[in-house]
Amino acid sequence: MPLRSLRDHLFKQRHVEVLVIKQIDGELVHVCGAGIVEGNGSVSHKRRELQRDNHAFPVRMHDGNQVLQPDDFNRLVLLEEVTLHPLGCQPKEAISLEVAGHRYRVAHTPMRCWHFRGHLVLERTPQGMLLSTEDMTLIRAKASRQPVSNTARANAERLQKTPAWRNVAPRGHDVHADGATTRQRAAARRIDSPTRELELEPKY
Repeated sequence: MPLRSLRDHLFKQRHVEVLVIKQIDGELVHVCGAGIVEGNGSVSHKRRELQRDNHAFPVRMHDGNQVLQPDDFNRLVLLEEVTLHPLGCQPKEAISLEVAGHRYRVAHTPMRCWHFRGHLVLERTPQGMLLSTEDMTLIRAKASRQPVSNTARANAERLQKTPAWRNVAPRGHDVHADGATTRQRAAARRIDSPTRELELEPKY
């Protein structure tokens, strides 16, 4: 067995490597990056718990060596179960990813947002990559004592009602905690909000 393959084999025997999902917005996921599951329990125990949709583990991130607690993210996915696109790229280079038969566009979440507990919105880099950034609408509204828009209020409610990524419905019909699908919510936002959200161009 080549030396690199042997190292990878030994690494997987001792560690559980995951992709950290910060937030899920329908067919788009905000990704912090990859890391190693920490905490008590054997490697096999941690794998079983993750497969049972239990994500209550701290994660030591590869980038920055920071430790994220369960309250800092939405979901953990075994890295070996994720297909990143373009094929063969690193997590921080991914434009989209595929997991459990579903494909999602990727917004990369910078370190400054890893511990942010509010809602994330999107911005685009000059190179066309999607980045997560803090939604400061609620904070600004409180500071200026202005009424909060329907869109900002809906974002805050969505964050509270959907703390975890549950079983995914067919593409375009993701079911949220209140029973509404992604398309229903999108229709409601188009009616309630006078502003347009950032339009995402297909990247895969």
